Amino acid sequence: MGIKTSAEITQILKEKWDKSKNREDWRVLSGRNPKGRYDMFISSSERMWQIKIEHTGRNEAMGFGCEVGKTDDEIGKLMVAGAPVPFGLISPQKADPAIIMAGVQQYSSDSANALSTDYISEKQAKLDEKLDLEIERMNSDPMLRRRYREQKERERTPYL
Repeated sequence: MGIKTSAEITQILKEKWDKSKNREDWRVLSGRNPKGRYDMFISSSERMWQIKIEHTGRNEAMGFGCEVGKTDDEIGKLMVAGAPVPFGLISPQKADPAIIMAGVQQYSSDSANALSTDYISEKQAKLDEKLDLEIERMNSDPMLRRRYREQKERERTPYL
């Protein structure tokens, strides 16, 4: 499986989830990478997927992902590291109104970064490259460029 949009990945994950007999083995780990993007790893008892997300507006994001391989005990330890926090992802679909993923995830930028660099560095670079190209394309549209800059400014402003 190659790089797909986050909408395509969530469709694949939903199909796998619906067929899964061991739903309690599914895990989600998120963290921010050094570029300020979110890396989300979703694993079942057998496989793992990554979605790389860049926020482009107040309630908008673009993302790309791929299946990154099989899970093992070492990856399983990283997937349960971090603080448990709620998560939600709404992914608009072409055929269906939307797929909504929600639950409790582990949040650890250190663990997410370790998965990215130590275990799946080749696919990681391709996802970053694809996201960079799409952001560059988006920045050629003046309206999208303005919304993207406003979002980046909001991210730089600390909460008081």
